[in-house]
Amino acid sequence: MLASGNVLPVKISPPLLRPMAYRVLSKKYGLNLKSDGLAALAEFVGNTFGMDWKKSSESVQFLESFASVWRQQERGLFVDRQGVLEVINEIKERQKTNREEVQQQPQQRPAVKNVPIDQFLKPQNQERDGSSSPPQPPATGTPEPEQMDQDATDDDEDHLDWKEYFKIVNANEQPRFNYDPVKMQFIPSARKSKPLNNEFKLPEIKDYATLFSTRYYLVRDRVMRNENFQNVDTLNPLSSMVGLQQELQNGKSSNSNNMVITQIKNLIGRDGQNFLLLGLLRTNAKGNWCLEDPSGSIEIDISQTLPTSGSYYVSGCFVLAEGIYFTAGNKFHVASITHPPGERRDFTLNAIGNLDMLGLHSPSNSSLVPRLDKDLKIRLHLLEKELVDHKFVILGGDMFLDQLSTMEALRKVLTILDENPPTVIVFQGSFSTTPVHASLSSKTTSLSTHYKNNFDTLATLLARFENIVENSTLVFVPGVNDPWKSMISLGAAYSWPQRSIPSSFTQKMDKVCKNIIWASNPTRIAYISQEIVIARDDISQRLRRHSVEFPTVEESKEQELIEFQQQMQRRKEADATSIHELFKSTDQLPAKVKESRKLVKTLLDQGHLSPFTTNVRPVVWDLDHALTMHPIPSTLILDDTTASPFDVTYNGCKAINPGKFISGRRAKYMDYTPSSKKVSQEEVFF
Repeated sequence: MLASGNVLPVKISPPLLRPMAYRVLSKKYGLNLKSDGLAALAEFVGNTFGMDWKKSSESVQFLESFASVWRQQERGLFVDRQGVLEVINEIKERQKTNREEVQQQPQQRPAVKNVPIDQFLKPQNQERDGSSSPPQPPATGTPEPEQMDQDATDDDEDHLDWKEYFKIVNANEQPRFNYDPVKMQFIPSARKSKPLNNEFKLPEIKDYATLFSTRYYLVRDRVMRNENFQNVDTLNPLSSMVGLQQELQNGKSSNSNNMVITQIKNLIGRDGQNFLLLGLLRTNAKGNWCLEDPSGSIEIDISQTLPTSGSYYVSGCFVLAEGIYFTAGNKFHVASITHPPGERRDFTLNAIGNLDMLGLHSPSNSSLVPRLDKDLKIRLHLLEKELVDHKFVILGGDMFLDQLSTMEALRKVLTILDENPPTVIVFQGSFSTTPVHASLSSKTTSLSTHYKNNFDTLATLLARFENIVENSTLVFVPGVNDPWKSMISLGAAYSWPQRSIPSSFTQKMDKVCKNIIWASNPTRIAYISQEIVIARDDISQRLRRHSVEFPTVEESKEQELIEFQQQMQRRKEADATSIHELFKSTDQLPAKVKESRKLVKTLLDQGHLSPFTTNVRPVVWDLDHALTMHPIPSTLILDDTTASPFDVTYNGCKAINPGKFISGRRAKYMDYTPSSKKVSQEEVFF
């Protein structure tokens, strides 16, 4: 404990501590004390420093240390009870750690009982907080805290092992945070461990109740951080969103175009006025389109809507809609519609206080909020740039192990990779052409037995390549035909995320391969300073199938087709071609490139891997956070066999699609170098 054993605890009234706390916390460090936070501080000071808390200098030193740790962890301006308890626990943990370090040094005396906690925190204070109090001389016979901390951390600062910052996080293992829209903070949620017999039970109904509201608040707060929404006093006319889209495309921004978002409930009684709404696009019980936010829902008219190009609009995505509200019919006539503006990863991390969303740097004490240290982030980034030989190989999807051509292609690819084994090899399903379900494939062999035999054959093949087995990490991501979801869906897209392949099919693979991960779908890789999301889903086909048809867009397409036909007819009659018609315009891009950019922009602007309503694509309610991309990842590996392979960068996020593994007699895969974020597409003939 912070106090010695001979201190008599007293109960301090919070108003008695307020002058001292105001002098240190508010006046010096600019923090605002809430009543419950002041009460928690008063309780701790009374129990720790006893009757002499006013006279003792240790009380002031403790408040100084408390403020320093609070600022180091970037907890904001308001000091509440929960934050006080977490910071006190952090101080205790640091004191305990420093005591253990002193006891391990034989040349120094281990008696640190009466050393104030402030001196234990001096190295961190002086390094991160330039406004900390001047150092105090140590007590007689007490080792210098700076020397203790320096001796204990010299070796760690000289060298960082990248393997300690490399972790694969499955969907059911990813830390869960509840978002508080009032405080705009993420609160760690204690994950309840389910018994084995209850593992496949449905989650609680409250998880479904907060499913779309949490998505809404995350998108809303991201939009409000955009500079075009900073001034809430003005509202542009209906062309404001078109101007915003043009500015984003041209890379320019102007503070003169400001917009304000109105809640749906505030439209009542404001007939014929212009509004900008942010809400969930879906169909109501009548089958008509409507917008919904936490305050209510309203039916919309999209007959004259001009959507911004370059994005998909489907039921379940969040959109910004601008138009006019009419009380007659209680309809909102949308003039223009667009997706919320995106945000770079580093901007989002700074806004949420550099939270460690994957739990890679989480302390052992679950009561502390895990945060990314700024100095460590810089060192990890430099380490990442040095590891130029690290390489990720992403094999294409639909790797059907029950086909001889797949095994032949794998043998060719693995022979090449074995010469210089990569750091990670990603295998993506489905691993069977037929969904694994309760049926017999022949008179003697069931589909599950046949599925297991396929992996046994793959294990025999991998055993030939010792360099890969010993040095590479093999990651297997399941598809729609893989168990156990295939038992219900029979190969159709079912609830997401999907659990990893059961261990009953992978026993021989586990024996052969030294480093093998049976990942969920999707899964995340924490690689040094990067967050890599791997997802196997044919989402582009689903987006095209459920895309909203805007009448004005369809009319313009028909008009363009008529003009093109007339132009071709005139060209035939003239029997001559202008030289300008032989060149492509500068803004003309291949259709494959446009589609890939459209797909990536839709997903990253929505901040979610499945921007659909649950009737289009069901999700596991209590695992929806594993599908959320807030902040957006450093790299998104989206294997979509219904889309062409692509390599796109949007808002600093590298998006990769390796496509299908086998195309004709060619095996396709991609090489990804994390240090430079460069991608090369490879093909092997077999």
